Amino acid sequence: MKGKSSNYIAFDIGSSKIAAIAANISKNGQIKINSQILQYSEGFKSGSITNMESAENSIVAAIYALEQESDKSIKEIAISLSGVGVKSYYVNHKIKLGNQPISKQDIKKLYSKALAEFKVKDQEVIHYFPLEFILDENKHVDDPTGMYARELSCNLHIVSADSFMLMNLTKCLAKCHVEVSDVFLSIYSSGLACLTKDERELGSIIIDIGSNTSSFGIFLDNQLVYTGYIPIGSKDITRDIAKKFSVSIAAADKLKILYGNSSTKLVKNTTIRLDELDPNNKYNTELSITAFDLAKVIEAKIQEIFGKIKKECDRISMDHLLANRIILTGGGATLSGLTNTVAELFQKHVRTAKPEVIPGFAENYNPYMYSTAIGMIKAKSLKYQKNSFKHGIDEDAGLFKRTFLWLRENI
Repeated sequence: MKGKSSNYIAFDIGSSKIAAIAANISKNGQIKINSQILQYSEGFKSGSITNMESAENSIVAAIYALEQESDKSIKEIAISLSGVGVKSYYVNHKIKLGNQPISKQDIKKLYSKALAEFKVKDQEVIHYFPLEFILDENKHVDDPTGMYARELSCNLHIVSADSFMLMNLTKCLAKCHVEVSDVFLSIYSSGLACLTKDERELGSIIIDIGSNTSSFGIFLDNQLVYTGYIPIGSKDITRDIAKKFSVSIAAADKLKILYGNSSTKLVKNTTIRLDELDPNNKYNTELSITAFDLAKVIEAKIQEIFGKIKKECDRISMDHLLANRIILTGGGATLSGLTNTVAELFQKHVRTAKPEVIPGFAENYNPYMYSTAIGMIKAKSLKYQKNSFKHGIDEDAGLFKRTFLWLRENI
């Protein structure tokens, strides 16, 4: 049975869909996908639960579908968190050293002390990324292992999530009779799935256009150095189309996918018949619209979304450190003309990225929908690879699992 070889299950829980993958990760980090499903979801919005019963039903349905697909009973899953309720913090901590060379245990001790002193009300740590190590307050090194110094310090980028959001998610998953093996920030996972080695190293911005949320992450020197989000996504574009032209949400989505463009400069003023897309419409007496009018509605929302993201990126003043690269992913990234619009706004090179295809990934599935889930699988595989670019990856998983168990026992 194919499910017997699956030892890792990743669930990317979004506002409109759950993308789940059952995979086998070998001891040397090799990945083989055995099965995958895309399940409609309700009860979630931007990673937060809005209706506990609907959320529970969505997760149970996804678990059942993947169990049927993989011939495996699922008791433990890794989950993703979108940008809502997630924040970036930066901390510095130092420890005194003896006369011995710096060991990996010394580095773990440094991490542990820094995390122990991180106390922000109603926030729980889900990831941490060491940005730089400093020996004796003046020598910056990439990896201090084996070196001598009187003092070792480290600057950490800590990603934390809202405690109450985690409590609600914990309660929901407990009712579904599944444990959490790991938790991953969605945009971090998308970055691992979609960015090239150069893009992670030289600096780039990845933007994931989801249903209700557009998240972004900044990678530099192979680390996630900042994360943020905008509470607007592709579903907001669909709603604007439905309101403007008095059509159903389903018809508006078809208009966006089949005829939509993010720029009025890139469309011809052709006519689109609405009665073919929305035959049951009893409200709109205008049976046709122009492609230009449709693009005008879409362009306004796209300018709003990416204008807010640019403002946030400009605020943190990191642009001079990054290569001129922006990578778009997520379900909304396939909109026609989007790369041109974003390139014009940011004055950077822009590409739309689908995740690297992993052995076993079904060709008839839309890879853009699986960016985060594939990235979660890749993040886990890094733990087994000696040359992982991320220090402390083992601790991330254990850190959240301890938090999850504590929350489950105390709520």
